Amino acid sequence: METIGIWSGSSYIWGDTMKLSKNEKIILWGLVKYPMLNDRQLSDKINVRMSTLNAIKNKMKRKGLIKDRIVPNVEIMDYELLSVVWAPLEKTIKEEDDKRFLKDLFKDYPNTYTSMVFGDTLFYLSMYRNYTQLSRVQYNLENTLKKSGLLDTDKVHHTIHPLSISVLSKNFDYTSVLERAFDIEPTGEIKDPFVKEFDKEAFEKIHNLTNKEKIILKGILRGPDMPDNKIAKMLDTTRQAVARHKKELLKLGVIKKIRIIDYKEMDFKILSLVEANYNRKDGIDSGAPNTAPMHLPSFFAIYGSMETVSLALFRDFDQFDISKEKYTSLMREFCTLLGEPFINLFSPSRTFTIKHQEYLPLVEEFLKTQ
Repeated sequence: METIGIWSGSSYIWGDTMKLSKNEKIILWGLVKYPMLNDRQLSDKINVRMSTLNAIKNKMKRKGLIKDRIVPNVEIMDYELLSVVWAPLEKTIKEEDDKRFLKDLFKDYPNTYTSMVFGDTLFYLSMYRNYTQLSRVQYNLENTLKKSGLLDTDKVHHTIHPLSISVLSKNFDYTSVLERAFDIEPTGEIKDPFVKEFDKEAFEKIHNLTNKEKIILKGILRGPDMPDNKIAKMLDTTRQAVARHKKELLKLGVIKKIRIIDYKEMDFKILSLVEANYNRKDGIDSGAPNTAPMHLPSFFAIYGSMETVSLALFRDFDQFDISKEKYTSLMREFCTLLGEPFINLFSPSRTFTIKHQEYLPLVEEFLKTQ
């Protein structure tokens, strides 16, 4: 497994990511936790010299361990449903022909913004305007996979989350993963995973974009990790125009900047897929602060009215075992579990990414109606 470097004095040595120095851990966590801060602001925030911050950040970016992305606020568009699907495959995806088939197949399904294979399990996330669209698209996709010999449709797991009453608490946010892995005390406001927040200002803005703003928004999402000057050249406009509109869209929450990590390059031993069904207990204070620990060290998590699905990463089995017991105990405290949570474990190194956070087709479809 390729490993990232560790900064040691004036030299850069290679080693196990989980054996990073205190500064290196804080910098990696800070980059993910505070993606909107510039280097000076982040240096002050995490109390690390800016020269050290710049050196380590640049090395990590060159190795591909961390990437900047601009993504839309998916909950303010007129999509009613978020679908989470996972299914064991009939064979392990090793051959290049199988990988190419899956990549080509999912290109034809723009409602799916993320699709991955964990070991021998296919996992994908999609957004739909209504149940009719969801049923038609998923039926076609699953039957194509069945005909290819990759999928037994009787083994497919679906969870469908109406976005108006569901909470997408993590959408590839690796903050808590790094906090648990590096033993960093969580900071910031504690949020109840069952409480739905509505961003009125962002909602009103995306429904009233000018034609120029629509063009620039689509350009930003066509190159979500591209600098402003390259986006401007692609759109035949000025860098200043792109920067101005991007700044406003970021400020209003229409889009946001995130940093994602390539967890295959780190020494995580376990990736978990957890699905739990429940009824929320009556009389529980929705703002109770100790609901937050129900989160596993997850990077994806959605809570519906009766079910939740999450993806989490663990540095070893002991960490997973402790987290699982705590998670199950707290779920029972605040909910009536309908059976035991279903937990599937994978090796993170066996992740094959088909498509990852490709939102442009969803935004283009939405903007056609505006």
